[in-house]
Amino acid sequence: MFELKQGICYPGSEARICEDAIGYGKNYCFVLDGASCLSGKNIVDPISDSAWMAGKIRDGLCALLDQDDPRPTRQLLRQVVAQVREEYVQVLRSTGSDAPKDSPSAGFALFRQRDGKLEFFGIGDCVGVAKLPDSRDFCALDSNLPRLDNQVLEQMKQIHLRTGASMREAKKACNDLLIQNRCLRNKPGGYWILDLLTDDGICNAREEAWELTEPVCVGAFSDGFSQLTDVFGHYQNYKALFEAMQENDLEEMFQTLCALQNADPDCTAYPRFKHRDDTSALWGIFLPEKQ
Repeated sequence: MFELKQGICYPGSEARICEDAIGYGKNYCFVLDGASCLSGKNIVDPISDSAWMAGKIRDGLCALLDQDDPRPTRQLLRQVVAQVREEYVQVLRSTGSDAPKDSPSAGFALFRQRDGKLEFFGIGDCVGVAKLPDSRDFCALDSNLPRLDNQVLEQMKQIHLRTGASMREAKKACNDLLIQNRCLRNKPGGYWILDLLTDDGICNAREEAWELTEPVCVGAFSDGFSQLTDVFGHYQNYKALFEAMQENDLEEMFQTLCALQNADPDCTAYPRFKHRDDTSALWGIFLPEKQ
């Protein structure tokens, strides 16, 4: 049984719609982080195909998990993504459009209770954290996408230093590189992610399972929330961030993040792609099944 303690999901300052999504029920919790469109070519939703995708996957997966579908998470995701993919492809065909190079994709981190075990399924740069029964700290994150992003951020910094351009202007100059990196999704040497064009990301997700013999505290969050650690250094690492989530109100932590972002509106002191990214986080406790 899962007991949600806290959860937040907010759009970024530059977005009209949130491309993150969270889901939870009696035996699961997860965070989804849709990748923002870089080319401006949305196909299904005039505002954001990624928000549409994240919402569709959230709703489809929650429906299956709420029905206690016993199949492995990998199979459930394949079914849900296939249904969303069919809708996407139908719109492409009806409009005579080709899928853009940066067609929608999403990071994902899920904890689930199944057959007496606590399972984790993660892909992309959403973070999953837990305090396991043997007191081990668990933390999962695919570092490949942040590595690619950091390379672009470094170029942006160099443009800023060389020309005096703002970081926002420097990002525009690096947009082709961002799209080039997006094309590395679900390819060797790139990064793995939920994708409407292929199931390769699902096949390469990180999966873990532990016997659930005592209560286990877990958390999950998008890279917008992890800016408290990754960008601003307000917490030393994800372990410290997870502990803070349990000790503080998530709304207050979000307001702290907003204050840090507002103090650097041009993204110059703390380089990042947006003034404020979509921000989602949750945490709770899984309890063993009663015998």
